[in-house]
Amino acid sequence: MHHHYYPPEDFRRKFERPEEFLPRLLSKGVIVDYGCGNGFYCKYLVNYATKLYCIDVNVIALEEVKRKVSNAITLTSPKQIEDKSVDIILFANSFHDMDDKEYAVKEVNRILKDDGRVIIIDWKKEDTGFGPPLSIRMDEKDYLEWFKDFYVVERFNPTKYHFGLVLKKKK
Repeated sequence: MHHHYYPPEDFRRKFERPEEFLPRLLSKGVIVDYGCGNGFYCKYLVNYATKLYCIDVNVIALEEVKRKVSNAITLTSPKQIEDKSVDIILFANSFHDMDDKEYAVKEVNRILKDDGRVIIIDWKKEDTGFGPPLSIRMDEKDYLEWFKDFYVVERFNPTKYHFGLVLKKKK
């Protein structure tokens, strides 16, 4: 189990500014930050969430999330979330790190409403000079192999090092 790489927040904010690209992609509703780490995105998501679930296997990171966003519901897995109850699921720099991707995808299919969206932000599969090792990075094609029941509704550019996808369930 390699541990998630959390760059320091002030460094990260130099190039990753969620307030510039997220608002357009979000709408009011139940939001899940899946693989939230120490909550970099949680504090932006909370402005749109009628209920915000922040999920991570790292309980120490979740304690930090709670300090940043007191009304976030922190969980180590999506088990307690009801079927078809979620509007938006965000995977920000997280899915490539998950040991059991199959479980994550299965849970996404279970908890997401039929018209819900999955937002993916991840490192480009190229040498960006820093970030996770190239060997574990994923591109759009890799994502769509995992998310077989989904199609891309939109592509966006979160930063010059990342790519963004918005996915919806196939009917």
